[in-house]
Amino acid sequence: MEIEKHHAPHIQSDQLKCIYSLQNFTSLSWLNTSDHAYVNIHLIERSIALFSKSMQGDLLDVGCGSQPYRIYFNHVNSYTACDFDASKPGVDFVCPAHDVPKPDESYDCILCAEVLEHVPDPNDVAKEFHRLLRPGGIVLLTTPMYWPSHEQPYDYFRYPSHGLTAIFERNGFEILNLVPRGGVWAFLGQTTLHCLAQYYRIPILRRVWNRLFLFIDSKRLNTRITLGWTLLARKKMCF
Repeated sequence: MEIEKHHAPHIQSDQLKCIYSLQNFTSLSWLNTSDHAYVNIHLIERSIALFSKSMQGDLLDVGCGSQPYRIYFNHVNSYTACDFDASKPGVDFVCPAHDVPKPDESYDCILCAEVLEHVPDPNDVAKEFHRLLRPGGIVLLTTPMYWPSHEQPYDYFRYPSHGLTAIFERNGFEILNLVPRGGVWAFLGQTTLHCLAQYYRIPILRRVWNRLFLFIDSKRLNTRITLGWTLLARKKMCF
C-alpha cells in the first residue's frame, strides 16, 4: 500500500475500510478463531499486514514476544528481534524498549506491536526509536485504547488517538497514517466475551460470535469507538 500522509489524523470509516478491504487476506499468525481475544488480535494482524510493505531495509522488532508477525516481513534485508523477556524464543538480544543497545541510525524501520502500554514513559520509547532510525525511517506500531489489565505489574497506559499522535510528533516523527482497529461492532463483540465469558465456554459459540461481529463491523464501519490503533510514522529529516 502506498504511504499516505495525514496531517491531522481523524477517526474515519474509510481508514477502517482499508483494513477490511485487503484483497485475499488469510490470517498467517492467529489461526484459532474461537480464541476469546480473536476479534482484537485478528484486527491487529490485518493492520500490520496492511502496512507491512512500507517497511524496507533493516528491521528491528521491539518487544517481539514470540514474533507472530515476522512472516509478513520476509521481504526486508534483515530482521532483528529484541524483548525485555529473555525467555522468549528467537530473541537476538534483551533490553527494555527505551534503551536499545545499538548505535544511532542502525535501522531503517521498527515494528512495535502491543508494547507501548507496558512502558512507564512512552516519550522515552519514541525518542529512542528516533535515535535508532536512519533518516526517513519508519515506525509501525500498534497499541490498545481498550483492553483489560494484563502482564501486571507492567501495564501502564491506554491511548486515545490524539495522545498517541502527540507522543510521536513531539519526538521528531510525522504521522503517515493512524488507523482505528475496529469500530463499535468489533468493540461490542470483543468486550462481550470479556464480560460474559461464562456463557461462551463452547469453542464453536466463540467462533461463530467472533466471525459474526467482525463481519458486521466490516459492513457498518462505525468508528465512534475502537479497540486500538495502528500507527505508521516517519522520522523527520530535521528535528
